[in-house]
Amino acid sequence: MHVTQALEKRFSCRKFKSNPLDEIVIKNLLTHAQKTASWCNTQPWALDVVSGLTLDTLSRSLVESARRGDIPNPDLDFPKQYVGVFKDRRKVCGLQLYESVGIRKGDVEKTQDQLLDNFKFFGAPHVVFISTPIDLGLYGALDCGLFISSFMLLAQELGINTIAQAAVASYPDIVRQHLNLDPGRNLLCGISFGYGDESHPVNSYRTAREKIENVTNFYV
Repeated sequence: MHVTQALEKRFSCRKFKSNPLDEIVIKNLLTHAQKTASWCNTQPWALDVVSGLTLDTLSRSLVESARRGDIPNPDLDFPKQYVGVFKDRRKVCGLQLYESVGIRKGDVEKTQDQLLDNFKFFGAPHVVFISTPIDLGLYGALDCGLFISSFMLLAQELGINTIAQAAVASYPDIVRQHLNLDPGRNLLCGISFGYGDESHPVNSYRTAREKIENVTNFYV
């Protein structure tokens, strides 16, 4: 599969099959993603791959915190607001998600259940948490973003589905209680991955992309 094909086929998978991947498949995926470019070859990402019982117990802790309404305290601030085209795109994306699973406007219970699915990792058998050194600042996080993209595209090449989740970094202290994360690093996100349940309606829709004319300036 070419990179172009992987970009076309990749989507944010929100329902996974429980089948775990072979360890060698995961290691090969990470090995290839490790080729990602970074500033001065710093390779700032640290990876914590979580599966099995550890993933189950972490998920329960995150769900309990979210259900209690604990205030998120991510290491990196989430956007305070979305305005203009960013608000419009976010709204359309949310509507597509809710329509795919039959959540009507004002249905608080189903909306809450859908939110909690984030902390259940959408049923994925594996999650890789990505963190970046605090000292490397924004550009360390930028390099990690490149790694995230590489990982997801390489996974798609292998027929493995993914979803990058900032939501699971909402409660970094809980993640640190379960994983041996370096205190000198900021938790960026998790990538849930495995084989997607393509028959589930939540995986049926695809988000649109802006035309390049609307996001690009050319100078000669």
